[in-house]
Amino acid sequence: MSEKIVVVYFSGFGHTTRVAESLASGAGAQLMEVGLEGNLPHGGWAQLQEAGAIIFGSPTYMGSTSWQFKKFMDESSSVWLKEGWKNKLAAAFTNSAGMNGDKASTLYALFTMSQQHGMLWVGTG
Repeated sequence: MSEKIVVVYFSGFGHTTRVAESLASGAGAQLMEVGLEGNLPHGGWAQLQEAGAIIFGSPTYMGSTSWQFKKFMDESSSVWLKEGWKNKLAAAFTNSAGMNGDKASTLYALFTMSQQHGMLWVGTG
């Protein structure tokens, strides 16, 4: 398995970018930002295919991922058809201004997507 790690994320106000940058710095990972229209940068899908681990990051808006990240998740179905991320390592992070438990539902959505892809989830323990 490739040792390349990619942090793919969307950030609406810069907070998620700061978390992604910190993760990438600590893990020696490459950053890939989902754009304002929900698209990956040129060559992004190929870069994710080459990765051995993908860390997903989205702010929590109204109890779920941003629509931009959801668009990326939905478009990953073409990867799913080919089992392109099967057995890759997966992890995720989120943040929000809310003090309630809405972040758990976002993390669960990211976990569920990883499991649809047959990825191996890396938790905190």
